[in-house]
Amino acid sequence: MAKERKINVGVIAAAGKGTRAWPRTSWIPKPLFTFENRSLLARNVALQFEKIGVDRLYILIGHLQEQVLEEVNLIRHQYPGKHIETAQWTGKGLAADVASLQPLIQEDFCLILGDEFYHQTNHDILPRMWQKRKAATAMIALLPSPLKSEIRKNYSVVARNNRVAELVEKPENPPNNLLGLGSYVFSPAFFEFYHKTEASRRSGVIELTDVIQNMANHTAVYSQSLTGRYFNINSLADYYAANYMIRAEAFDRFKISMIIPALNNEDSISDMLHDFEPHVDEMLVIDMGSSDRTAELARGKKVRLFQERAPQKFFSVHYAPAIYAAMRQARGDILILCPADGSFRALDLTKILEYLKDADMVIGTRTTRQMMEQGSNLKSGYRWLNVFFGKLVEILWWSQEPRLTDIGCLYRGIWKESFLKMANDLTAKSKVYALEMIIELMRYHMRCIEIPISFYRTYGSEQVEGFVNKWRYFWSIVGLIMRKRLGGH
Repeated sequence: MAKERKINVGVIAAAGKGTRAWPRTSWIPKPLFTFENRSLLARNVALQFEKIGVDRLYILIGHLQEQVLEEVNLIRHQYPGKHIETAQWTGKGLAADVASLQPLIQEDFCLILGDEFYHQTNHDILPRMWQKRKAATAMIALLPSPLKSEIRKNYSVVARNNRVAELVEKPENPPNNLLGLGSYVFSPAFFEFYHKTEASRRSGVIELTDVIQNMANHTAVYSQSLTGRYFNINSLADYYAANYMIRAEAFDRFKISMIIPALNNEDSISDMLHDFEPHVDEMLVIDMGSSDRTAELARGKKVRLFQERAPQKFFSVHYAPAIYAAMRQARGDILILCPADGSFRALDLTKILEYLKDADMVIGTRTTRQMMEQGSNLKSGYRWLNVFFGKLVEILWWSQEPRLTDIGCLYRGIWKESFLKMANDLTAKSKVYALEMIIELMRYHMRCIEIPISFYRTYGSEQVEGFVNKWRYFWSIVGLIMRKRLGGH
């Protein structure tokens, strides 16, 4: 009886520097990039344990390995019956890293590259086909792709009856539509052929594709097509594009909660709720102690009313702890923040939602003069002050690539999961919270996009700030920026 070919050992390569995704990879290794609040490393560990069925897993680490080790420890708690070990990279390329595991691996194993994102793929077919192909020394996963640009970034495969004949790394002219993936199954013959393969003239190290080609020249190497979606996260552009496509495909299932700070807005709140209610799933109105009929008029099938009175020195519509508390209690996947004074309209909501597919937070800017209604209360001096502080933040957090012209606009959208990541570090009490959210988002290495929105005149009572309060606000912004930049909270 033929021996069963079960894959008990897995390897994940999570050591590389990811230089093409700089500057993000200077502080976050690519395997820790997240999709739907889950790291690439965690996703690929799940493939190994749940789809391939391995019992023992080796994770190759190197660049920013302290962060990877921390993530590995979290993953271990999710798989208490599984064995996970880490191993140091060699610095001599992927093939050498895998070959360094030879003393630990004497059986068939599955290798998955740690910077590749697989979405709803059928990796479980690999162990089934490996069992059928008794003579195979290796098997590589493929995915048909209509885009030659994808194949040019990976490798192409020429196969005859699923038997691999040729592999070409990053081909200029791909011979077919078969995209080579970073998922492989190897027999222990890999280690023998690694030592028989010469270093690449281009890179000076032994390339993994060259080892596989050497194996294909002398033994049976097979290919196996998968279904699903695949993204090779080479660069930041790849990461953002993948995030956008995954979010866009599922966008209709995300729930939207609207957070509405209000104070003496009886002349505008009914219109505002009527304008936005058809477009959101719930509306959380925070009445900051109105003396008029604001609370009475804050009614609707989707409306939840919170009544809050801030301490006297913070008494305003901008009492940040109440706003942050409502954001925590919101039930939606997406949080939209908008004041109740009628200065913003639902017609810009579709823009915010579209850009949220591509970012963690989207903020409006009121500094586009063509989009300001006559009579709106954004004075020229205040507008330029927002521009000045926006550019100062750009300079101080240059590596995060922010583009800011309005640090005080309250019309914005943020994914709730992104908000919760930074929520414990949001400590503002006053209206500087608008800028605090932007800075903390960057400190957590998330993406913020600013877009132009329409700005309308308000109706009813307005809070008028005196000279002293304006200067207090100015210096509170300066203090916030300095504290956050120097690492404090």
